[in-house]
Amino acid sequence: MGKFVHFKCRMIHGLRIKNGKATYVSRYVKTSRLQQEEFFGSTKFLKIGDMKGFFWLTHVHLANSEADVIKILDDGDLQTLGILDYDRRLGHSFTAHPKIDPVTGREMFIFGYSQMVPCITYRVISRNGFMHDPVLIKVSEPPLMHDFAITMNYAIFMDLPITKNARFGVLPRYAMNEQQIRWFELSNCCIFHNANAWEEGDEVVLITCRIQNPMLEQLASTVEGKVENLIIELYEMRFNMKTGLASQKKLSRARIDFPKINEYYTRRKQRYVYGAVIDNVLRVNGNVKFDLQAASKTGKGKSEAGGNVKGIFEFGAGKFGSEAIFVPKEPGISSAEDDGYLICFAHDENSGKSMAMVIDARTVSVDPVAVVDLPTRVPYGFHACFVSEVSAD
Repeated sequence: MGKFVHFKCRMIHGLRIKNGKATYVSRYVKTSRLQQEEFFGSTKFLKIGDMKGFFWLTHVHLANSEADVIKILDDGDLQTLGILDYDRRLGHSFTAHPKIDPVTGREMFIFGYSQMVPCITYRVISRNGFMHDPVLIKVSEPPLMHDFAITMNYAIFMDLPITKNARFGVLPRYAMNEQQIRWFELSNCCIFHNANAWEEGDEVVLITCRIQNPMLEQLASTVEGKVENLIIELYEMRFNMKTGLASQKKLSRARIDFPKINEYYTRRKQRYVYGAVIDNVLRVNGNVKFDLQAASKTGKGKSEAGGNVKGIFEFGAGKFGSEAIFVPKEPGISSAEDDGYLICFAHDENSGKSMAMVIDARTVSVDPVAVVDLPTRVPYGFHACFVSEVSAD
């Protein structure tokens, strides 16, 4: 039994599965933004794509999902209970992608960023919920850093000016200040989501989804053809802590983002990555399984089975959905890494019906293990988590 929780525009959707039955609920998270817009009766804040040109640069923070502090949700009915500020120690934004170490006892690693120097704030939260003192990381210009990564010994930060070389900062993850950070440069790009990171000898390895030619107009577009030249691909990046050199190689040939793994392999070397396949208007039309130990087929084109692509699940004509999360059959790493399920929401634009799909993560077969028809529309969105009954209690 567990709960699949999906986020869209500050609305949270929950699917509870137990004894062969499913229960669905959706509610708005009562953020300060929502409360203000409810008071005024209209949208008052900006989104990505609205902020082009010099004038809007001072307002960029309003567009980020990190612009509000996190909320505590009741695990049963998804009601907003209040603001969690860690005994008033949290005074900055909180990433949408915290990292939890499954080995050290559920430690959490987080960051926030702002337009004010030092721009990046890094924190460690112990398993008992204590938030340690901040590590302030200076960058020359305000970053757009939606995600980061951890390994056994390091945290990896990204400084991505888009028009300049991309910089990756590798910091000992229990550092007390930024003095030990090592910066590495690669060609300019944009990154929203990382899959995982680990260490191999002198190298720190990052598996990520790299945008080669980012443009705000493309990311905001909903018009057919506007994003057909947008290149988002799975990449392996390596940072050599001994030589100071960095390298990268492409692992996919299609438009891939929202990478997922078996999270028990967080900060460990893992074999499989599951990614969402993005169409020409930034809709998710399927999910694909990559084998990092297999040779990849590079070049432009549609994802096809073969090489490092071990399976593709397509929603079907007129159907689109969300990225899939991986749910292991058993906790830990005693069983096969890919022994589990992929769960995602989907919507059929032909019938107007929404559904939740459960897919075999080993085969990524075209035939889902289960399909749950939902009583209401689930808007297209992204990001989700799975909470087992044990964790929920």
